[in-house]
Amino acid sequence: MSLTYNVYPANKDKIKNLYLDSFPKEERFPFWILEKCCQDKSSTLYAIFDNKNLIGMSYIVNCDDAYYLMYLAVVENFRNKKYGSKILKELKDKYKTIFLSIEQPSNEISIRRKNFYLRNGFYDTNKIYEDTGIYYEVLCTNNDYIITNDNMLKRYINMTNDTNILNIISNTFNTNIVNLKDKNKLL
Repeated sequence: MSLTYNVYPANKDKIKNLYLDSFPKEERFPFWILEKCCQDKSSTLYAIFDNKNLIGMSYIVNCDDAYYLMYLAVVENFRNKKYGSKILKELKDKYKTIFLSIEQPSNEISIRRKNFYLRNGFYDTNKIYEDTGIYYEVLCTNNDYIITNDNMLKRYINMTNDTNILNIISNTFNTNIVNLKDKNKLL
């Protein structure tokens, strides 16, 4: 297993289809926004290959002192074959401190998703927030990295330098306030 990471636009249609098939509509941007944001060089959309087989995609936003893994997906035929773990290891080696949001575990799939990230070197930051009616937990690869409202806001604000695109992003997700809460205080 030797992975290569091609910066978008390699295999545009396949990546778009993987993206649309992998994430619920309420948790994703229109694909063209990801395309536009990658042109600013503040975010990177990778097409991930093993030899000539597209096996996955990831979308990462530079948040100044860390990186936000907004999207990671593996092609269905390649799931449960250690590709996701390999991708995360290689992304962690390259970017060091990565944080992400996952839907608060409430069913078998969301519990498996969280456990996948925990097995692959992410830590539960004990932070939770709500965005567009969905509750998210924040995980990070660096247990010493402090997740704040400010660095969570950067995951959207740093996506682009284009104010028109940022306005569209703001109309899709909450880019003005995060309101992180400590999970232990909610129980």
